[in-house]
Amino acid sequence: CHLVSGGYDYLMKFVTAGIGEYQTIMERLTDMDIGIDKYFSFVVLKSPIVKSHMPLPSLFPM
Repeated sequence: CHLVSGGYDYLMKFVTAGIGEYQTIMERLTDMDIGIDKYFSFVVLKSPIVKSHMPLPSLFPM
């Protein structure tokens, strides 16, 4: 979950077995009445650039 600027408040990424599983998760979240007014879904079709992440200790040694 990421707090973002722009037209959205938060960005959440889900990896699911399929659309049905994702829909079940979203229905549960909206039924929990935790403040989700509306949501937008975007399906990733392709990831042409894949970057690996470096651990923070290797970037900022103490």
